[in-house]
Amino acid sequence: MYRIRWITALGMAAAAAATACGGGNSTPPGPTPTQIAKVSGDSQIGAAGATLPTPFSVVVKDASGSPLANATVSWAVTDGGGSIASTGLTDGSGVSTGTRTLGPTAGTETATATHDGLSGSPITFTTFSQIQGATSMVVNGGGNQTDTVLATLTTPMSVFVRDYKNAPVANVTVSWSATGGGSVGQASTVTNSSGIASVSRTFGGTAGSQSTVATVSGLVGSPVSISSTATAGNPTQMVLNGGNNQTGSVNNTLASPHTVLVMDAQGNGKAGVTVTWAVGNGGGSVSSMSPVTGSNGVASVTRTLGPSAGTHTDTAKVNGLTGSPVVFSATAVTAPLTASVTVGSGGNNFSPSSVTIAAGGSVTWTWASGTVNHNVTWLTAPGTLPPNSSTMSGTGTFTPAAGSFSTAGTYTYECSIHGSVMSGQVIVQ
Repeated sequence: MYRIRWITALGMAAAAAATACGGGNSTPPGPTPTQIAKVSGDSQIGAAGATLPTPFSVVVKDASGSPLANATVSWAVTDGGGSIASTGLTDGSGVSTGTRTLGPTAGTETATATHDGLSGSPITFTTFSQIQGATSMVVNGGGNQTDTVLATLTTPMSVFVRDYKNAPVANVTVSWSATGGGSVGQASTVTNSSGIASVSRTFGGTAGSQSTVATVSGLVGSPVSISSTATAGNPTQMVLNGGNNQTGSVNNTLASPHTVLVMDAQGNGKAGVTVTWAVGNGGGSVSSMSPVTGSNGVASVTRTLGPSAGTHTDTAKVNGLTGSPVVFSATAVTAPLTASVTVGSGGNNFSPSSVTIAAGGSVTWTWASGTVNHNVTWLTAPGTLPPNSSTMSGTGTFTPAAGSFSTAGTYTYECSIHGSVMSGQVIVQ
């Protein structure tokens, strides 16, 4: 009896041990991917827009270094455009491939192969896209020159075309154009063995910045702009520029200076030209007898009228220029050009109640501090009535618009609030 019980116990222990050791029908888990590495296809060179001859490839492995099939790999273009095609799965050798088509422009382009969580992910592939065998273009020479308008510059414009290693590239066609006026010697030129393309440049007729543009579509740096400066040619003509036909009071300086413009044959202002200035009829003076034209070609003087009423003249002259001499006229009057009136000072009045100015002059009304409401309302005029003021109290000023007193005669006005007890006049001579 005791022998049978011992055998039964041994059988139960063996069954329990088998269960603990994983016995039964369960399937052990498959190998897990842990790493991804680059295999081939990196650092290729190709024409922009072309499909590279060698696909990119990566391998996925488990912890023991064995390649794994059917692992997912995500391929993506990260810089430079174009596309990449792939099944997205590793084959029986653990390899996934991506076929790369380059973008439309030259330069360095990148793509990645990614499996999140794996050592080595993402893998980056770098390629070099070229146009006519080149990747970039920079200025080589000819910039920042200065010459007169219509001149052909001494040094040709040139650019340097290079590949991704900065080595010169020959036989690249470069297109040329001019901006800001003028022309280039040829519409296109080809780079030499040093990677340099050049073209002659002739300025247009307008002074200022003029540029030459070199283009190879798709290259890094293209288009390249090269700037130069055209200056005015020899002076050929002079014209009245400003300040003529003013009216001023005798022995006083005119409000605007007298100015002339000296130009070359293309109408550009010419700097550095000495203009001889002289006073004519009426006497008086000018601020300089020999002003020099500025960068805009303009020379100017301040004109002070003489002591007598009437027409006063002064003359600007540069020998040999078309349009020289230039004669300026001004009208001198004995009446002042400006007058002032105080409103409501010490009562309902305008002080002074009558002022005299020259035709074309102006009058300013100033409200005295602390006054009641007053205004200036016009009653009569030799021509069109000037504009009325608004009603104001305390401080304030009113000056009718320029030209309000251009006609000689008497202009009468009043404060419409107080009527004839508060009136005045402006006499224009």
